[in-house]
Formats: sequence, C-alpha cells, structure tokens
Amino acid sequence: MMVMIVKVISGTKIKKMKKILLFSAVVLMFSACNKCKECTHDTMEYQSYDENGNYDSFGNYIEEVCSDNFESKKDFNDYIDAMEDNNYDCKSDFWN
Repeated sequence: MMVMIVKVISGTKIKKMKKILLFSAVVLMFSACNKCKECTHDTMEYQSYDENGNYDSFGNYIEEVCSDNFESKKDFNDYIDAMEDNNYDCKSDFWN
C-alpha cells in the first residue's frame, strides 16, 4: 500500500510540472507576439525588369519591421505610427 501512495504522489507532481511548463511556453509565445510587424502599401508593388528595360509588377510591397532593430519600444511604436500615417497597413507578423 505504501508503494501505491508514492506512485500517486509522483504522478501528481509530474502532471503539475507539465502544466507549469505548458503555461510557461504559452506565455513566452504570446510575449513575442508584437516583436515584428508586416507593413504593406496598397499602391506599391514589387517590380522586375528584363534586359530590355521592360518591367512587370506583381504582389504588394511588404516591409517587415522588428522591434529588435530599435533602441526602445517607444522608437519602434513611433516608427510604426509614422508608417501608418503614410498609408501603410501594419499588422502583427505572428500569424504569418
């Protein structure tokens, strides 16, 4: 009977540790959510040129802006605000 009690207790500790690890992973995943943003502009597209100077346009221009490239969170947010003021549409890069 003593052996069964020890197994139940250790099984409970393992489940609790798994819950803590899962919770920690979820928190870390969402804390990185706003690290990068993808900004697109409706009137800007990628263009490719051939050797004759002819060009072909395709797809919206996408600029990825990451907070790691800025000194502070405020600088990052100010840059995103300035881009949005210039008709860019900036969205989180988390789900892309």
